[in-house]
Amino acid sequence: MPTGLGRRASELGEREDFLDGRKRSISLPASPSPATRWQLTPEPKDPALERISPELLSFVFSFASRPDLLSLARVSRSFSEGALRALYDVLDLRNVDDERIEQCITSLASRRHIASLVRSFACRILPPPAGGDPTVLDMVTFAIALTNMDQLHTLTLPRFDHRLVRHATFSLRHLTLTCESISPEDYHALFSWLGKHSSLLSLSLPSLVLPSLPASPDPSVDSSVPSPAHTPRTSDTPHDSSDAPSHVSSSPFPLTIAPHLRRFDGPVSIAAALVPGRPLERIKLPIHQTLYDGLRPSALMSALASARGTLRALTIQPASKKIDQRTLERVIMSAGAELGDFIETLEVHWVLDDEVLYKLVVGMLVRFRALRTFALHRDSPPPHPTSPLLEFPLPPASPALTPTVNRRTSVCSYSSGFLSVRGTTPLPASARSSTADTPFPRVHERAHLALWSKMCPQLHDVTFLSGAQWRVWPNPTAGGQPQFEFVGYVS
Repeated sequence: MPTGLGRRASELGEREDFLDGRKRSISLPASPSPATRWQLTPEPKDPALERISPELLSFVFSFASRPDLLSLARVSRSFSEGALRALYDVLDLRNVDDERIEQCITSLASRRHIASLVRSFACRILPPPAGGDPTVLDMVTFAIALTNMDQLHTLTLPRFDHRLVRHATFSLRHLTLTCESISPEDYHALFSWLGKHSSLLSLSLPSLVLPSLPASPDPSVDSSVPSPAHTPRTSDTPHDSSDAPSHVSSSPFPLTIAPHLRRFDGPVSIAAALVPGRPLERIKLPIHQTLYDGLRPSALMSALASARGTLRALTIQPASKKIDQRTLERVIMSAGAELGDFIETLEVHWVLDDEVLYKLVVGMLVRFRALRTFALHRDSPPPHPTSPLLEFPLPPASPALTPTVNRRTSVCSYSSGFLSVRGTTPLPASARSSTADTPFPRVHERAHLALWSKMCPQLHDVTFLSGAQWRVWPNPTAGGQPQFEFVGYVS
């Protein structure tokens, strides 16, 4: 250090030397020894099974039987929570005797933490209405049990009773009522209550018979089903649901009721009034009336056409054999005229002769220009044929790709659903490629497919009344002729 600069400079120089030496003495700490490193790692306090989340355990336990779930609930606390979630997540009491239903409802009313685990609830009986015969169920207990199910999103009941759900806090997404009739008071209470469930996605009233909507309690509100004059749709017809204000304005249901509804299964009177202004994707129409009873297929399908932006699937199901051929033909033809540009899936449940249906299909498929999936179902045995089946000739060994559809061919297909055995395994590729080895029922199904695929080029999946499921594949290498693959029988 230089000298002669005074005491102050001397002190500063000594301090710098001290700090430089201090900096040089600082170094990284030595790495711990293996024994020290082992001691720094905390050991898990709980076993591995105890660290699995209850949600994951609930998903795994959902594949177990109910007796096994009861056993798993006794293993440990974490297992108990996961097993109880799987046990009460879907609670279906429709096949349970009355005594056990009463015990279950009482338990849910007294144990709120258990009731909050229920996501889907179904029951076949309810407490009697006011002034009705007493049953094993108590009204107050049942209402408390439903109120405790604050996480419920799917509800299935035999009828609607506003007293049971008046204080419920759950946000419903799926509602099913299996009643065949409903009083005007319960009808208005139902849709008033649904106005509080804006997240409702599906509404199912499969057995309800309601020829017309009940009169509104407010005389200034018109509750009649919208019935605008039917006009054929042209290329200038608007394709947006907002372009049909007449349906929305005349509907007795304000748009605050089920604004996000996606699926509906119920009477045509409610469908015609509820569909406009809502993003319906699938509609199932049980037909309870005939043309002579006042059914207006054109007005009905015109109302459904207001959902052309979202509607893609339609199911038509006659409620009984009393529905005549002319009514069903008008309903299907009107659906093709109004909805044929955007319906991709069409299901038809049939109760009459097979011959009648196949003759109807030939004329109506041309109207469904966007159809990709066509399914025919029979819910009851067909009427007895007017003549014995043995009088009809056997089908040819190699049917043509464009057969002539006549009365004899159609009636031969009558026996397809009853001479075949459902559950038969699909044929191998070699058998499917050989028409000579095609069994009796499927010969006529292949002939129908050849004709239908020409009338509806977008057709891809077809299910016949026999339950036979076919797939249509375009084959450019074979001159544009489609190929047909027999998939199997639906269960």
